[in-house]
Amino acid sequence: MRTVASKEDRKRPSVYLRLKKSESFRGVALFEPDPEIEDNPGYFEYYDHYDKQGNTYVPCAGEDCPFCAANDNPSTRALTAWYFPEASDAKEQIKLFTMNYSTIEDITDEAEEEDGLLGKKVRIKRLDDRGNYKLKVLPDKPLTAKQQKDLLARLEAEILNGKGLEGLVLSQLKRQLERLKAMDLLEDDTEDDDEDEEETTAKATTTKTRRGKPAVEAEEDEEDEEDDEDEDDDEETTDESDDEDEDEEEEEDDEEDEDEEESEEDEEEAEEGDEITAGVYEIVKILRRDEIFDLKDTDGMVTKMWLGDGIDVDYDVITKGVQVVVDAAKDEEGDWIITSIKPKPAGRKRTTAKK
Repeated sequence: MRTVASKEDRKRPSVYLRLKKSESFRGVALFEPDPEIEDNPGYFEYYDHYDKQGNTYVPCAGEDCPFCAANDNPSTRALTAWYFPEASDAKEQIKLFTMNYSTIEDITDEAEEEDGLLGKKVRIKRLDDRGNYKLKVLPDKPLTAKQQKDLLARLEAEILNGKGLEGLVLSQLKRQLERLKAMDLLEDDTEDDDEDEEETTAKATTTKTRRGKPAVEAEEDEEDEEDDEDEDDDEETTDESDDEDEDEEEEEDDEEDEDEEESEEDEEEAEEGDEITAGVYEIVKILRRDEIFDLKDTDGMVTKMWLGDGIDVDYDVITKGVQVVVDAAKDEEGDWIITSIKPKPAGRKRTTAKK
């Protein structure tokens, strides 16, 4: 399991660059937006599908693609490499950014106007949550041919590891196909379990009485004094059993009330801070592309949180309206970053513990 061991780890270092609404970056393009150029290691254009069930994007597998087989049309994407010379940490100077179809068209137009894009600084700003971006080539001095060569070598050594951008996309495709296969197997197991449970329930209903003894049909016209005495004994025994059941239920209710009181006390003692531990929320909204969650706490306050890198989410279970248990921490910008998210166990009262 991936954990946060220090405040430095909390910064979520990643080679992938994502923009929130109204955010922007200024970076030097290490590519030309042209899929026909052979020696263009900083650019890879491909197709992908949106998996509604998994709430994620899956690269198109081509001839064996399950989405194409279901007549789902793919969308165009481009994985691009960028250089940020102002970054103080060398590990943060080269990043990857995924472009959608409209952004690819816009940057291609800019490249044609500027007679090429490689080595030039570009400003990209996200306009909204619908995937609209604005970009502009800046008048800064372009990189020299030697600088471009050195940076592309760093890209290969530090990020691509001999696989190229295509290798990163293929790895993503492999993971998604394995996830889809596992989901299919899980659905088959669930259907089998449901069928077994229905059969067991049907048998229990037809062969046993409420007290678990074999059902016996009453014989007509054969009642005598001994039967009457047996019935009286059974009634007394039943009354005693019912009294015992009521006592047990009252004890269980008392224990649940005590647990709820303890949870309420824990909630009152919780204070605002930079970390959330085992906070229980209701999912109000999920932005699939940016991995943004709008979560409502017990007071009805909605908080926007971003999913941390490397955190896997089962979107078949984690959906709108579901209550979840969340661990999160604030980053340097004050945004909440989810470090763990899972469905709330049944019977647990909502609490939000902040440190």
